[in-house]
Amino acid sequence: MRKSFFIDEAACKAVKLSTNPEAAKELEELCHINAKDGVSLIAVERTTGLTVGVVFNKLHVKSAVEDNCFLEFASNCKYSSSRTLVQFMNAIDAEADLFKITKADCLLEMVYMAVLPAYRGRGIGLKFSEITLGIAKALFNGNNNVKTPINEEDLPIGPIPKGVCCILTSKNSQTLGRKFNLSIAKEISYEKYTFEGKTLAEQLGPGYTRPTVAYLTF
Repeated sequence: MRKSFFIDEAACKAVKLSTNPEAAKELEELCHINAKDGVSLIAVERTTGLTVGVVFNKLHVKSAVEDNCFLEFASNCKYSSSRTLVQFMNAIDAEADLFKITKADCLLEMVYMAVLPAYRGRGIGLKFSEITLGIAKALFNGNNNVKTPINEEDLPIGPIPKGVCCILTSKNSQTLGRKFNLSIAKEISYEKYTFEGKTLAEQLGPGYTRPTVAYLTF
């Protein structure tokens, strides 16, 4: 994550995450929390054993505001970069209101996808997306064996996702979204969100891609 996503992703750039290693550590803890759901993926180069990519997926469950895990996590962040990024993600979720649109009570969310720069353009992101969709469909059809625990604990059968969702913040990720026929719930404006007295749009400068919230239901 520190060698790819935290450096290159637009919102991470806007909150200057790569310049604050301690804030990056806080975001890595959120990645670890997501991985506990057992539906995340890693890509490993066979010849070297090097981890070259990862997608952190989460079973996102409709809940009351006071039970919102992102809000709780953000409130415990010590650093403004990590706190602002998590608050931004939560605000986007609220803007799009996917549970209302999809009428689902659970969606498998692709939260973070990262591939090392030297390994991009090899279809890793495409494969991540394809396998993630396969996992979500398997869970929807009652197959819990597709989950992989990160410790010795057995994973629960539920919750059952009724589809997938993600925030697409780059041209490449939005191209992937179109390839898998994801529907657009909302286009997000960086002008509405601020960091250190400037809008995220001002922090990024011209030429950025507006993020979109996308989804697919089964």
